[in-house]
Amino acid sequence: NVLGALLESIPANSPQHITSNTLPRIFIDTSTVNPLLSRSLFDDAFKNGHILVDAPVSGGVKGAEDGTLTFMVGSDSNTETYDRISPYLRRMGKRVIGCGGPGTGSAAKLCNNLALASQMIGVCEAINLGEELGVDPIVLADVMNSSTAKCWSSEVCNPHPSVATARGPGKMPASKEYEGGFSTKLMLKDVGLAVAAADELGVVLPLGSASKQLYQLADISGMGSKDFGVMLQYLRGKKV
Repeated sequence: NVLGALLESIPANSPQHITSNTLPRIFIDTSTVNPLLSRSLFDDAFKNGHILVDAPVSGGVKGAEDGTLTFMVGSDSNTETYDRISPYLRRMGKRVIGCGGPGTGSAAKLCNNLALASQMIGVCEAINLGEELGVDPIVLADVMNSSTAKCWSSEVCNPHPSVATARGPGKMPASKEYEGGFSTKLMLKDVGLAVAAADELGVVLPLGSASKQLYQLADISGMGSKDFGVMLQYLRGKKV
């Protein structure tokens, strides 16, 4: 673990070097990892007089390009920590949400992506069925985005090439052969972490487990580097 090695390499804030003006070093981990790992790293940092903040991001490639990312922050209960890191995070994102104690930022990110994984599969299934039933995918997308099925996967990152191209060539991964975006391999990793955490806690995730299997199959089929909206093509039995 790179961050763990970094924490070990930095000298502790020994008592003789601490004054009333001394501020602990703050390490911000924006990766998506198991919440239990985030808590362990926080403990390691705390033992040496430092603070570890887990602050994974959401918003995808587009959010990063537009500066509209959301940071989910988990750390100690000291509001000074949040106040110190917020200005830096707001330079890269639009929202900084305090989620609670150590590991809660990582937990919130996994829960978000767990829901997103199933959401995208649901949109892909609906578009696939609708097109087979004779509904123009652009019309169906308009219906869904004006109705109760409206969501990020149907509106911001629609997986159908025709819909994506109609919204503006090159804006959505589906309009450029699913290049860019959030890869199937990364989604598989995040869902795998969520399912593993659920297993440890005895939480049942029937849709999450099924989603993991589908993304795993898509990855095995050679779609791992493509945006996870490529699931539409996998369900159609196509290769990209």
